[in-house]
Amino acid sequence: MIEGLASQLPELTDGKLAQGNPDASFRGVSIDSRTAEAGNLFFCIEGDRFDGHEFIQDAISKMVAGIVLSKDRLIPPLSTGPSGSENPFIILVDDTLLALQTLAQNRRQQSKATVVAITGTNGKSTTKEMLAAIAGAKFKTLKSRGNFNNHIGLPLTLMELADDHEVAILEMGMSASGEIKRLAEIARPNIGLITNVSEAHLEELKTIENVQAAKGELFEALSEQDTAVVNADDPLVADLAKRLRASSIVYSAKKQAEVWAENIRPRAPIGYDFTLNIAGTKLDLSLPFPGQCNIQNAVAAFAAASALGMQPEAMQEGFKTYQAPPQRQEMIEWNEILFINDSYNANPQSMREAIDTLKNFKIEGKRIFVMGEMLELADRSQSAHEQIGKDVAENKIDLFITSGEIPAMAAQAAIASGMDASQVIASANVAGAVELLKLLIAPGDCVLVKGSRGARMERVIEAFITKNGS
Repeated sequence: MIEGLASQLPELTDGKLAQGNPDASFRGVSIDSRTAEAGNLFFCIEGDRFDGHEFIQDAISKMVAGIVLSKDRLIPPLSTGPSGSENPFIILVDDTLLALQTLAQNRRQQSKATVVAITGTNGKSTTKEMLAAIAGAKFKTLKSRGNFNNHIGLPLTLMELADDHEVAILEMGMSASGEIKRLAEIARPNIGLITNVSEAHLEELKTIENVQAAKGELFEALSEQDTAVVNADDPLVADLAKRLRASSIVYSAKKQAEVWAENIRPRAPIGYDFTLNIAGTKLDLSLPFPGQCNIQNAVAAFAAASALGMQPEAMQEGFKTYQAPPQRQEMIEWNEILFINDSYNANPQSMREAIDTLKNFKIEGKRIFVMGEMLELADRSQSAHEQIGKDVAENKIDLFITSGEIPAMAAQAAIASGMDASQVIASANVAGAVELLKLLIAPGDCVLVKGSRGARMERVIEAFITKNGS
C-alpha cells in the first residue's frame, strides 16, 4: 500500500503543498469519505454524479492525513485547538483525477512487480480471477477488485501495490477509443491479454472495427521486452497480433497452439472436464461451473501464467482455488429451482453464450431465459435484439421472458422464427418479469437471467431470494 510524506506529493502529483506540515505522513488513499480511514490521503474526485470536494469535512472527521483538492476556496480553515493535530495537510492541484493517476503511475514505476493487463469484450473479469488464483500458487499477487477497471479504479488498485508484491493483475475496461491507451500509460503492463473482440459500446465506437482498434491499444502499448497473450480463436484478436512489437504466446480452445485445450467433455452434474496442453505437459482440468465459454477463459489464464514463467504443476494447483465471481453465470439454488445469475453485463456475443449454457444444462424441469436490454448498441440495437430472439427460438429454451421495450423485439423475433407464442412473454419491466416467474416456475426448473449492467436484471433473482430470507 502506498505511503509517504506530504513533502513528496507536490512532485508526485504536479501540485503544491498549500497547507500543513510537510513532514506529515500518509498511508493509503481514498476517494470515498464513507470508507476513508485514519491516515489516508483523500482525493476530491469530481464525477458525473458527485464531487468529492463536498465531502471534505466528512473526510476530516475520519482523521485523514491529507487532502488533495483543486478548488482553493474550499481549503478548510486551520483548527484552533491546542495542538492542531486534527488538521490534514492540503495538496492543491489543477485536476484531482489527473493527480490520482499521476501518483498511481509513480507507484507503478517504483514497483518491481510484473504487471498483467487484461481487456476484451467478454470474459476479462473471469480470466482475471482465474489467473489470480493460478499465479497465487507461486507469487505474492495483487488483482483488481470487483469492477475497478477504469480511469479511477485502476489507479486505486495500483495504490495497493506493496513492496513485496511480485505480480499485479489488472482488468482494463473501456467505452471509447483512447481509454485503454491511457490505462496502459498508467499501468505500464509487461504482459497484455485481449480475451476477444465483439460488438459492444457501439454508441460511442460505432463499428466493430473501432472496437477492435480500441481494444488493440493494449497490444500497441507493449514493447519488445513485453509479451502479448493472443487468442487464436478470435480473428479480430489474431489480426491485432500481426502488428505486435512484443513477443507472443498463442492459445486456443479449438485447435493446436502453444497453449490449447482438447478432449472437452461435459462434467456431471455441472461443468466440463478437459485436457490442457502447455509447455509439452498435459494437465487434466475440471471446471465445475456452467458455460463452455469458461474453458476459453481458463486457457487464456494458463497462457498468461506461462508468460509469468510458472510451471504447469504449480498452475494446476493454483487453478483449484478459483472461485467464480458473482453475477457471471453464478448458480443460486432456491426451493429446488436453479437460478443462473449472469446479470453483470451483456452484449450480443455474451447473450449467445448464455443461451448455449442454458441449452446444454441438464435439468428435469423447464429452461427459462429472462432477458433484459443490451445497452450501447446504437443503430445495431434492434437487429441485435432480434437476432437473440432468433437464437432463442433455434435452441432448447422452454420459456422466454423479456423485460423492457427493446427486448420485446427479441420476443417478437422468437415467435416469428417459429417459437410457440405460449412460450414467449414480453413484460414491460423487471417487476412484470418477476410476477410472471412467480406464476410459471416450478421445482426442477433452471432460470437464466441476463442483461446489461444498466438493466439491473439481478433484481429478478433478488425478488425471490431476499423475500424468502435465503
